[in-house]
Amino acid sequence: GGTMVIGHLRVLGMKEPLGIDIAPAFSWELHEGDPNTLQTTYRIFVRKQSTGNVVWDSGTVESSDNAYIPYDGSALEGKTPYEWTVTVEDNHRNVAQGSSVFEIAMLHTEEWMSAWAESTLKVPKRKKGFGNQCPATYFRKSFTLDAVPRSARLYATCRGAYRLTVNGKRADTRELAPEYSSYEKVLYYQTYDVTNLLVAGKNVIGMCVADGWWFCPTTAISKKTAKGHHAVLFQLELHGENGALGLVTSMDDVKTSYGPILSSDLFAGEQYDARKELRGWDLPEFDDSSWGLTKPAALGFKNLRAQIGDPVRPVRELPAVRTYVSPKGEHIVDFGENVAGRVRMHVNAPKDTVITLEHFEVCDPEGNAYNNILGAAGIGGGVDQRVEYVSNGRAATYEESFSYQGFRFVRVTGLDLVRPEDFTAVVLSSSSEDIGSFSCSSDELNQLYANVRHSQTANLLSIPTDCPQREKAGWTGDIGIYARTALQNSDVSAFLMRWLQSVSADQAKNGSVPMVVPYNQQYRGTSLIMGITSGTFGDFGVSGWGDAAVIVPWTMYEVTGNLEVLRSQYSSMTAWCDYIISAAKKRGDKSLPREHEQHLWNTGFHYGEWLIPSTSRDGFDFKTMGSLLKETASYTVPAYSYRTLEMMARIAQVLGRDEDARTYSTEAQKVKAAIQACIIRDDGTVASDRMGAYAILLAFGLVPEELRGKTVNRLAMLIHENGDRLDTGFLATPFLLDALWENGERDLAWTLLMQPEAPSWLYEVRNGATTIWESWYGYKEDGTPADVSMNHYAFGCVADWMFKVIGGIRQDDPGFRHLTIAPVPGAGIVSAQRSFRTSNGWASASWSSDEDAFKLSVTIPCNARATVILPNGDSHEVGSGTYEFSCER
Repeated sequence: GGTMVIGHLRVLGMKEPLGIDIAPAFSWELHEGDPNTLQTTYRIFVRKQSTGNVVWDSGTVESSDNAYIPYDGSALEGKTPYEWTVTVEDNHRNVAQGSSVFEIAMLHTEEWMSAWAESTLKVPKRKKGFGNQCPATYFRKSFTLDAVPRSARLYATCRGAYRLTVNGKRADTRELAPEYSSYEKVLYYQTYDVTNLLVAGKNVIGMCVADGWWFCPTTAISKKTAKGHHAVLFQLELHGENGALGLVTSMDDVKTSYGPILSSDLFAGEQYDARKELRGWDLPEFDDSSWGLTKPAALGFKNLRAQIGDPVRPVRELPAVRTYVSPKGEHIVDFGENVAGRVRMHVNAPKDTVITLEHFEVCDPEGNAYNNILGAAGIGGGVDQRVEYVSNGRAATYEESFSYQGFRFVRVTGLDLVRPEDFTAVVLSSSSEDIGSFSCSSDELNQLYANVRHSQTANLLSIPTDCPQREKAGWTGDIGIYARTALQNSDVSAFLMRWLQSVSADQAKNGSVPMVVPYNQQYRGTSLIMGITSGTFGDFGVSGWGDAAVIVPWTMYEVTGNLEVLRSQYSSMTAWCDYIISAAKKRGDKSLPREHEQHLWNTGFHYGEWLIPSTSRDGFDFKTMGSLLKETASYTVPAYSYRTLEMMARIAQVLGRDEDARTYSTEAQKVKAAIQACIIRDDGTVASDRMGAYAILLAFGLVPEELRGKTVNRLAMLIHENGDRLDTGFLATPFLLDALWENGERDLAWTLLMQPEAPSWLYEVRNGATTIWESWYGYKEDGTPADVSMNHYAFGCVADWMFKVIGGIRQDDPGFRHLTIAPVPGAGIVSAQRSFRTSNGWASASWSSDEDAFKLSVTIPCNARATVILPNGDSHEVGSGTYEFSCER
């Protein structure tokens, strides 16, 4: 028999988390072992590391569950490391054991024995645009130790964005901490193990703090938070051999100064004057006698939470592909790929030389620099995305510290010689474990998949953003439609759990969820205007966007088996559903019978289908936009309401809340009946005769069985009339290929996927895209770039369809415990490979096909089962192991 081992031990989806403040949940995988291995029992022990005392013994549990098993022992203590061990027996009587660790951070505000230290330096008035922000503030705290402690934990956060060092060395590689959240309610602090950085004698904690999200005029939560001084909070706990505890805090003797970073903004970029460098400012021997003292500030601890999930880190480096001089005489550096991050530059220029880097995504048709980014950070004037460096005459390597840009190209001014070897793009992302791959015999589809991955990397940065250059905002609709794809590419569970904490925090008392989370002053203003124009006052939700509050947790559960996220978000999810039900009761269309109309949410502001290619080709016409949004909202809003209420019923059922399940199921059925009575006509058409309407109604199972054929025919007819091209927007595109595929129009689904002309996925690929565009028309007829973002992941949700149909791996139950492997060759594709790390381990399917035969190789992880279906219809039931199948063509 095979030797079974336990691997991939995780707590809340994280490897050995250091500093969590929510109850742990445990996951593991079984590896190797005999074929057809299933877990039969598990037993978990959790021990306090310092004493070895058992705080939880689960007892032997007869279960095959191995994902997100909730802790159920005695109360865990704050600031305490624990070890956990799981022992598993399988159906072949093999037994295996694995151990890992986790550490609890602060559980009560009283555990903060420190105080905020606020800068006393003069702060200029901040406003939008390059160079109009605050200089970065340097904070240092000196202290003396008699001996190196046995262990040391540093808890830290700030108002702004910080970079932390101990004796001049960085504690880890994270960037832009404490990152973005609804920070007036949820501000994260970070936990560091700094044991190896301390020395006997003099030590220094250094924190360099810039404006970050907190003070940035574009992202500040309110006008109030956009003002004021940088402030830091830290607490260093030193544990000696005999259990003695030493404490170093920000309560007193923290000194402060300005330095070389003259201005720093998340959008506009950074100004750095190397002539003002404070060499060795964070080392013990530095003379800080000219520095000022901070003042203690009563900024409170109530909103502090331990950060879960991966931090923002550098995840890749792209050396410049080439440099060239444009027809306009500009020096341009090309990194070959559109990314989110920053540029590292080697400089050796005379003193006082000013070097400027301006970041942009696309060139004009002649190859000159082109700013296609209009919007949030500089309304009316495009967005500054630049860096200015003043040389001190010494050779140096410079990389901005507290900003990031969305770019492929950089225009360099101030240097006579611009060499590729002097420039590297440093890609930033909330780095997470890569758990998916896809490739096939079509180079264009492979490039499309690469583009999906690039846009995901660029936009999962602290929060799920819409784009990395213009808005960097947490649009709820984007992650609502993209979450399933995201979760099948990277392990983003803990990252999304963290963002959902802000969703709950920003949810209004009436249950409405903002269209952007964190909900900052910029979007509060936008919302106010939208509300007034649609006769809605106070807090309101937008259908298809607010639904992310339910869609994202449910999708996480479906893909990973994570029940904890359903438990922790339950009150937020039900509050949103109750809001939908009450919003529908408001009288909208008086021409409809009241018995049905009261279940159709038809009041307030909605984006409707959003970005339908035929209506947004030449940008937005704000004159006609209002009526278009209203028209498409007539089908998107009720359909999404139904789907969300139906999803909520399933969530309640999974959690054993039967009464809630009945309530939401009943409400969903009433919405469905109203849609069938008032929206779908007797001939299977709808008043708003658009592809998106039919795709959504079919995909959500809302079309009566006897009309389905007619509805499918109408959808196909509209596609044919449009030259076999799609014309669906934001809320419908994710369901278009599925609606066709599941309703007998498989050839048409293939045609849309492989369509090379706009609007289509491959049009982007053929036009040199390295990311997914916001709009289907990234370029105008004359080759000029459109004023849209070229890096939005939303339409990349097509990858989910590619995984299922081309890759052939489909999910049958939560966490992929049972899979269907059924690849379908088509559209000239003769081979494909898909691998995905399920909650049980890696599942993969690899196939090839020629005139004679179809060959398929399948790997199923331990503790899972699969149905393998070959193109000729042959079906095989298999357990874990690797298998080869073939059939005649």
